[in-house]
Amino acid sequence: MAWNEKHSFRDCPWCGLRNTRLTVAAADQKFSTRTGVARYWATLGCPSCGGAILVEHSKPNDPMDAAFLVVPKGLEESAGINHLPEDVEQYFMDAIRVLSIGVPDAAAVQLRRTLEAAAAHFQIREKVLIKSIEKLISEGHVTKSFEPALHHIRAVGNVGAHASDERVDQETAQRALRFTTQFLRNLFEVPGELDLISQKPAKSTTEK
Repeated sequence: MAWNEKHSFRDCPWCGLRNTRLTVAAADQKFSTRTGVARYWATLGCPSCGGAILVEHSKPNDPMDAAFLVVPKGLEESAGINHLPEDVEQYFMDAIRVLSIGVPDAAAVQLRRTLEAAAAHFQIREKVLIKSIEKLISEGHVTKSFEPALHHIRAVGNVGAHASDERVDQETAQRALRFTTQFLRNLFEVPGELDLISQKPAKSTTEK
C-alpha cells in the first residue's frame, strides 16, 4: 500500500495552521537502522509558512496504514511541562492555543497572566506585575538572570492588552512563549522532578 493522502491532512507544527492539507514532497522514503530495521518517512511542506514536516509511516505493504511520528512536534506537545499547578497550566495552554491559530496579541496577554498565576502560587500578589517579578527574584524562586526575560513577557503582554497602533506579531509572541516555557520549567518542573527523586528509597549497596 502506497502513501495514503489522508495523512497529509494535519495541523502545521510550525505556524499552527489547523487541519490543512500539507504538500507531499516525497513519501515511502526508506532508511534502515544499524540493525537493519527499515523505517519509512514522508516529507511534507506547509502551504502557509513553508515549514518542512517529517512523518514516519507504516511500510508500503503494511495493512495497518498508520502515521505514528511527526517531526517537529506541535506547539502544545513540545511546550508540555510537568508539575504545573492547574491554574498556571490553564493560562499557559490558552496562550499556546491562540498562538497556534495566529492570534499573537491574545497569546501575549495569556502569557502575562501565566506569570501572574505563577507568582500567586507562591503567595505573591502585588498590584503591578513588575513588583511580583521583583519579589519572585528577591525571594529566590528564580535567579536574577531570568529578570530580563520576565520583563520582556510582561511588556509584550501589555502591548497585547491595550488598543493601540502597536501590535504583537507572531515572532514576538513565540519568543515570549519560549521565555515563559523556560521560566515555568525552572519554577515548577525541576523542583517537582527533584521531589520525585527524593521520595524514592535509596538503593542499598553491599560491599564486594
